[in-house]
Parts: sequence; structure tokens; C-alpha cells
Amino acid sequence: MAKNTQSSNGIPFMKRYPSSGLSILVVGGGIAGLSFAVEAYRKGHDVKILERRPDFKDYGTNLFPNPTTSRRDLIAIQASALHSPQNWPGFKEWCEESPISKTGHIYKYDGTFLGNVEFPLSSTRSRFHDMLHSYVEKLGIEVRFSTLVTEYTETDDNAGVVLEDGTTITADIVVAADGIGSKSWRLVSGFKEVPISSGFAMFRATFPLELAMKNPLVAEEFEGTEPKGNLTMGPGAHIIVAKTKEDMVFMLTHKDNGNAEEEWTKQTSIEHALPYVKGWKPYISEVIKSAPGGEAVDFKLMWRNPRETWASPKARVIQIGDAAHTFLPTSASGATMALEDSYSLAACLQLSGKGNAPLAVRVHNLLRAERVACAQRMGFKTRELYHNTNWDVMDKDPTRLTKMVGRWVTNHDPEQYAYDNYGKCANHIVSGAPFKNTNGVPGYTYKPWTVQELLAAAERGESIVDEGDWS
Repeated sequence: MAKNTQSSNGIPFMKRYPSSGLSILVVGGGIAGLSFAVEAYRKGHDVKILERRPDFKDYGTNLFPNPTTSRRDLIAIQASALHSPQNWPGFKEWCEESPISKTGHIYKYDGTFLGNVEFPLSSTRSRFHDMLHSYVEKLGIEVRFSTLVTEYTETDDNAGVVLEDGTTITADIVVAADGIGSKSWRLVSGFKEVPISSGFAMFRATFPLELAMKNPLVAEEFEGTEPKGNLTMGPGAHIIVAKTKEDMVFMLTHKDNGNAEEEWTKQTSIEHALPYVKGWKPYISEVIKSAPGGEAVDFKLMWRNPRETWASPKARVIQIGDAAHTFLPTSASGATMALEDSYSLAACLQLSGKGNAPLAVRVHNLLRAERVACAQRMGFKTRELYHNTNWDVMDKDPTRLTKMVGRWVTNHDPEQYAYDNYGKCANHIVSGAPFKNTNGVPGYTYKPWTVQELLAAAERGESIVDEGDWS
């Protein structure tokens, strides 16, 4: 049974389960790492975070002096990732203070209104990260900064990491939450997944709101004091333009002309962005022109093939978040899946206890991999829908364009799913008993796929049509 822990001022803060006896090292203090640390703490695990950065000040923005290179971009959190945080006192209230509108307005490139999409939670990446970091601090979870992990190791009894200075730190379980650059691939798969161009790139910039609101067309579109977000789609491109309480944000996804790089410091003239929105509703080009210095980041959208295995051979190291799976922005599910990973893994390790921790890691991996691969596939299909829209069909039923994610994504509780299926899944792993996941697309039988297959089909002009209810 969970018991109250006390905050520094003596007020009951979080109901924490009895100690599991498990020591866990989390490598990486991003959204996946911090959310896992909070939930692992709640489940009674002893958790410590290793972070390569010197601090989290202005997370995502402090690396880049030019404001147009800011990573104060937008993220959407789906309902499936908000069940477990209901047990984090005060966190829900913080989330509800988000500076981003929960309603997205969807338009055709000529300005025709198509409908709205609702998000349970919208935020800037940096603000959501700040909330998680503050929560970690309140719980007293140790974060060791300026600590670069260069190697992952494991034995039958524990896992370890080797630091830049040669020091080794061990724990019962190591969670690799250090993103696409994680060194854990050497241990987990033995090879580094080669990034594959999605064929698209994204111009993105975030800058002070007043710079954009000087333009009368922009001021007319975003009049008032409330946050507002618009998604506009047209031939070969789509753009999100959003006004927060302080900033203007634009994120323009376009066909990759070869100039973009998978690098946040790559800047280019906004003159390269304007042709993609020529003839679109006029305020859009005016927002782009408002970027300070006439520059924006042009970020190549790379993809990696879905992987079935995120755990090391002895299952003492497990990847979560971007270290395990990457997403196209059109999935609207990257952060959601990272959070789901966190809740599922923490629950599985609670159920196993110290003695069966490797089994818990394998169970978590099996419970999650197919669902995540379906969400990745969904993101590709959504992008194709946005960029190759049959307007004769969509004008008759524009609601198809407002369903960014399916009910199979939102109507899910990863923590409860782990509780409900741990025993059956563990029995399958140990004895080969039948087990089938039920957290994917209803009516869809999962089949392994590759990015290359989807890109080739798109190049041939073929629609990606799958059985099952993806809506």
C-alpha cells in the first residue's frame, strides 16, 4: 500500500509504495528520463539521474544564442499519458496553467476552415520539462549533472555505466533515456541504427510575440490575449503557427531539398521557406518574415526503423523514449509514447521486485514495442494525408483531417495495462504460453515494417492502407 511522503515543509506530498529494493540509474534528464524517475520513485524504487548537461536552465534554449534556433517548440500530450500523473499531487494543476491553447484550428491553405482538434495537454517542450524537473527536485531525487556516459555494461547481477573519466557506476537496472545519441546501442543491439531521411524537413522558429504582432495581418489573425494555434495544410507542406502568452512559433514541414540537416544549429534564410506557402493565407508568410534576423532552423526530419528489442541481452539495461524509438512530428505522439514507456516500466519493475527485475524489463519491452511501432506508422500515414490531400474527398468530410491520433492511442492506460497483463506476458516469456497484446490498433495484426518500405510506397504514389480501425 502506498504511503505519504513529506515535502520539505512537512505537507503530505506523494503517496509512495513500499521500497522495492531496486536501485535504478537513469541516463538522461529529458522528458522520458525525468518522468520515469518520478514514477519510479512513487513505485518505491531507489532512482538516480545522470545528466550530461551542466544544468537544466532554459532547457532546449540555452544551447543556442539566436532565438530563432530555440527549441521552445510545441508538444501535445495525449490522454493516455495523463493517467499516472493524477497520482502526482500538484502536477495536474501545473499542467493546466499551460501557455498553449488546447484547441488547434485546422485550415486548408486558402483559409477554408476545416475543423478543430482538441489536446488534453499542449505545452512548450521547455516548460513541460521544467515542470518535470521541478517535481524531481521536490521529491529529492538526485540529479548528477555534467556526467557523460560513454559506455553501458551488464552482468547477470547488475548493470553499469562508464563515465568520461573512466569511473564506473552500477545499479540493478540502468534506464537509457539519453535520446537518439545514446551509447546503449552497442550493448542492446550491437549496431547503431542508421538514420533514414523521411524526405521532409522542417523550418521552425520561436521568437518574441511582439515582433510578429506588429504586422496587421498577423495581429488580425491572432487578436486578443488568449493563446491560439493553427494548422494549415497544402500541397507538399503543412505549417503550425501558434501564439503563446510570450512567443510566436512556426513549424513548417516541407519536402527536403537537400539543404536541411539533422542539427538544431543549422540556420537558413527564411527566403527559402516562403515559396512553400506561396498563395496560402497571407498572414502565414508574414509570420515567417517576422523571424529575427530573417533566419530559421531548417531541420531534416530523419527516421529510424522500428525495433522490437529495447533491452540488453541480460535485460539489465532498457531503452526508453527517443533512445528506443523516434517519431515524425505528424504522429503527435512522440512525447506521449515516451511518457507511456515511463509508467509501464516503473509498474513492471514494481511487480517483479529486485529478484526478477530482468524479467520485468523483458515484459515491459514486449508490452510496448508493437504499440509504439503502430504509432510510428500512424505518423507517416498522417503526413501523407496532410501533404497529398484529395480535396474533392476531404471537402465532403473534413473530419478525417481533424483526427490526428486514433482512439486506440488515447483510450489507453499504460500503467493499468502493465498491471493487467504482467503475469500473462511473463508466463509467455518464461514458458511460451500464448499471449497477444491488446493495446494496439483494433482489428490490425501487427507485421514488422521498415521506413524504406513506406517511403518507396509513397514514392510510387500508393496510399498506405492497413486493416483495422486506426481512427
